[in-house]
Amino acid sequence: MSKKDLHITFDFSRNATLVQSKLIDAEKDEILGFTDGLSLGPLCDLGDAEAIENRKTWWRKVFGASQFEESNNFVDDNLILLKKVISCSDRYSHIYLWLGDDANEKIIIARLLSHLKESSTPIHKLNFHHMNFRNEKGEKLNLRSLQVMREDNIVEASKHFEKLSEDDIQSYSSLWSHIRSNDAVINLFDNSGKHLAGDETFFDAYLLKRCNETPQRSASIVGYTLCDIWDEFYDSSVGDLFLFYRLKELADMGKIEISNPHEDPERAKMVFDVRKKS
Repeated sequence: MSKKDLHITFDFSRNATLVQSKLIDAEKDEILGFTDGLSLGPLCDLGDAEAIENRKTWWRKVFGASQFEESNNFVDDNLILLKKVISCSDRYSHIYLWLGDDANEKIIIARLLSHLKESSTPIHKLNFHHMNFRNEKGEKLNLRSLQVMREDNIVEASKHFEKLSEDDIQSYSSLWSHIRSNDAVINLFDNSGKHLAGDETFFDAYLLKRCNETPQRSASIVGYTLCDIWDEFYDSSVGDLFLFYRLKELADMGKIEISNPHEDPERAKMVFDVRKKS
């Protein structure tokens, strides 16, 4: 009996795009998807109980305790999945990383390959730079993730897998060691691929730039800030929930005023008016 191929994705939407393309026969091969966005929050790894708890504690603060029930939280779920991939890696014929160059996906690759350095299974990664997608005007699109692809893009994307060399795998493994040694809360990369690390306040200036002395709805400020971050980093790793959380923190610091919150306590964490203090 021939071995299965393993296909690894990140995020529910990216995973769904691959599944719905029907390129992968689920009877013959296996698709596994990580969901823990490692660009935000203290990082952790297998066997580091203190770091694992620190990460969960931080996300409880940002997301709220309701997101972390004892029997179900994405930090533990992803570590279990990581352990499964590591323990079963040599049972697969090939491992295909449907992962790009945004921070979440790049760091997931780095953590995974730090554990698969000794695996004998060939590992392949998409090379987005070799893909030739164009818009209606014939202009080349700079796609760097399945997140910005349609189902009908998947077949073309699948032609651009490249086998990772030992040096490639070691480079990613070293990147993981480097990122963990920084012990940062924000981990991103600039357009040249240089690692950028920071604390929780990393994007506060972006939020404050979009605030003024006239009250605005929080969703508007967060939406424009996400666009600003995309324009600078070409990266969608920073989610809106984190930015809503930072608006609340900025209010606690006295830099902005929050008013008119939604009547529902949970929605009020995201739906409110914001005014910059004069």
